[in-house]
Amino acid sequence: MPDALFSAYLEPNDPTPLYLQVGHHISGLIGKDERFLDRLPSEAELCRLYGVSRITVRQALSYLAKRDVIVRQHGRGTFVGALHRPGRQKTIHSFFEILADKGLRPRMTLLDYRMQAPPEDMAKGFGEQGDVLFIRRGYRSAEGPLGVTEVFYPGHLAKMVTPELAGSKTSATILKDIFKFQISHADISIGLTQAADDVSEWLDIARGSVLLKIKRVTSCKGQGICEYSRLLVTEGAADFQIKADGEMLSEGMLHE
Repeated sequence: MPDALFSAYLEPNDPTPLYLQVGHHISGLIGKDERFLDRLPSEAELCRLYGVSRITVRQALSYLAKRDVIVRQHGRGTFVGALHRPGRQKTIHSFFEILADKGLRPRMTLLDYRMQAPPEDMAKGFGEQGDVLFIRRGYRSAEGPLGVTEVFYPGHLAKMVTPELAGSKTSATILKDIFKFQISHADISIGLTQAADDVSEWLDIARGSVLLKIKRVTSCKGQGICEYSRLLVTEGAADFQIKADGEMLSEGMLHE
């Protein structure tokens, strides 16, 4: 018999395919529900929980596996992918660089630049009171939009990040080349999120579309946390992967 907490999430009449609804729900449970911390329930158990067929469950798991959200091991089961666990890298890479490495000739557009109150966890991370600087950039190639980055800087750095600088340089370049900060480490996590209306409009996708979200918290030597950022990309827009330690690689780099 289906579990009401799981089956209630599904909308059979929704235009979103049932397997995608299941996949998105599973992604949201990883790391939060005790049944989805390391190893996922069996296919049979997922069928029972959601009240769907095994084919639907397998499609949902394949969808998540292709995005490295989960790892399927023959004879052992399905496990949470390394990307959903805390990942730490020693340096940072810009989305612009990854796209350029793929020969996409990206163009960067400053979409938003403003001071705003930070979420509570971000304020604690920055260790200071007051507003933070929020920057949103859009990336596109000749074929169309590729993704959006959203970056938050602590208030004491805001005056140094002018609109002109934000619109012409990537965050990685600003921290490493303009400010001359030394990166201590960056913690990343990956998941799925619903696109905000203004992001959907710029990416030219349906409202509420699901995006891949890569969150990065960058710490600099002598500065503490100096940046919170998130990369939002549509499925298939940019073909890159992230290693278990958090390093972002373009498909071309993977085959070197």
